[in-house]
Amino acid sequence: MIKKPVRKVGDFNASSMADITFLLLVFFLVTTTVSSDKGIKFVLPQKADDTTPTKVKGVVNIFLNDENQVLIGKKGKEEEVSIQQIKSKLTLLDREIAAQGDSIIVSIKVTPGSLYKNYVEILDQVKSAKIDRVSLAQ
Repeated sequence: MIKKPVRKVGDFNASSMADITFLLLVFFLVTTTVSSDKGIKFVLPQKADDTTPTKVKGVVNIFLNDENQVLIGKKGKEEEVSIQQIKSKLTLLDREIAAQGDSIIVSIKVTPGSLYKNYVEILDQVKSAKIDRVSLAQ
């Protein structure tokens, strides 16, 4: 019987693997862009020097309570609506207030127990109704 010669396996030199790994790590850290959350863009007013009172005729209140129910309307005439109905309701109220010669101001008040997701959806509905005067009440 003929024996096959056993091949001798060469040693693997891993000393340069650490250098290559370090260079790849530095390369990916330098070339990767990190996306940052932009958040909700609001233009805040400048410091008010005058003490002129704000007109409350054109103010529409939106309340979001702990049970995530939405109430919308003028003071004393609020009604419960779904979040998807906010845009149409604001459009109707804007026309009504514009007929009286005022411009609409939307005041949003949220309770601490409500969902943040619903708060953002309300802001989206207000923005899609093309309302640019928004007050975030506490």
